Amino acid sequence: MEEKSEVEERVLQAARKLFLARGVAKTPLRAVAAEAGTSESGILRFFRDKDDLVHAVIDSCWVEVNARIAEALRVNSERSDDPRFLLIEVVRAILEHAATDKRARSFLVSHFHYTLSAGSDEKHPTANASRFNAYREYRLTIDELCARIAAYDPGLREAGITQAGLCHLTLSLLYGISGGWYLSERNPMVHGPAVPLEDALVVLRRVVYADGS
Repeated sequence: MEEKSEVEERVLQAARKLFLARGVAKTPLRAVAAEAGTSESGILRFFRDKDDLVHAVIDSCWVEVNARIAEALRVNSERSDDPRFLLIEVVRAILEHAATDKRARSFLVSHFHYTLSAGSDEKHPTANASRFNAYREYRLTIDELCARIAAYDPGLREAGITQAGLCHLTLSLLYGISGGWYLSERNPMVHGPAVPLEDALVVLRRVVYADGS
């Protein structure tokens, strides 16, 4: 017999493929089951319901983002240990991934909710907290880099920029740029052309190098 983990992985990959291609609303569990070579009851052995499966696919998307972050840190740490430089390169890696994997980006923009990231959405009070570990890892990496920058650069404190402020600005840039790309692709006549990635990096550089260096 196949190990349960193998069936669970098949279901997750089938759900990811169909959710990203068709959208969640147009993908019933029976379609996921057929794609995975199992039954709806087979899916429910591992996932509480369709919402739980959606959360698991969201988590898988953040796992990929974290892999890009880890690679960016590995490569760029050899070039410099300046946390300002590393934060900029991490943001670059995240946005480059969002630019190339448009289906995953659209899925996250459409279905990811900030309250769900903490496993505390009132609509899903029994949400499996482990489904959000990858997003927590993503946030922790951003938080730690911003903490290092705050400690590294007294110019930021002199400019009135706190660790929390820098972290929220970074996240706002990431969500704003990727969300803007999504909107521009859906309706360019309303939302205009997509903002170049470098525009976001220029803004971040202006802030983290607030001492003018």
